[in-house]
Amino acid sequence: MKVSLIGMSGSGKTYWAKKLKAKGFTYFCCDDLIEKKLGFELQQLGYAGIADVASWMGQPFDSYYPTRSQQYLDFEKDAIDEIYDNLETISETDNVVIDTTGSVIYTSNKKKLSELTKIVYLEVPLIVTKEMYKLYLKDPKPVIWGNSFSKKNGETDMDALRRCYPKLLDFRVKKYEQLAGRTLNYYRLRTENFGVEDFIELVK
Repeated sequence: MKVSLIGMSGSGKTYWAKKLKAKGFTYFCCDDLIEKKLGFELQQLGYAGIADVASWMGQPFDSYYPTRSQQYLDFEKDAIDEIYDNLETISETDNVVIDTTGSVIYTSNKKKLSELTKIVYLEVPLIVTKEMYKLYLKDPKPVIWGNSFSKKNGETDMDALRRCYPKLLDFRVKKYEQLAGRTLNYYRLRTENFGVEDFIELVK
């Protein structure tokens, strides 16, 4: 079984990917590959780690954000292509899990994922997204905003960010649902005693 996990940052992609890795799945992490590709530039700025990738990219109101967010997307596409190359060398009977980023929906080469893997969307209900915004501010991850950010006259940067974040999530939900072959319920994955074997059965 070859699985790609998609969804918002904080939806549980990495958690479940690592659980599957512990069960013997070959594990590919897009965040790690992107960080590696950005390594030299991050080192030059004194950055290291995915949290610092977010600092490097900045927020959509920063002047350097358009250039760096496009650079990030280019590296993400390269990371996915690298995973595709690796998949061609792996037996059809081997188990694989791909931990994608929340921005995989913006990449030009994403459709091939559905040809090579089963795409599983870890949904997040609307009621939880308010907490996700707080988490985003507390522990920022690199975020591609696309056309979901705008700023009104007299609006502060942070007020604009707060207003547009739900718009971003709504856009992404639609894209994740379109891309996914299977959607897993947020609450089902968090029921008591729900484990990796249960997860695998749901995916199957």
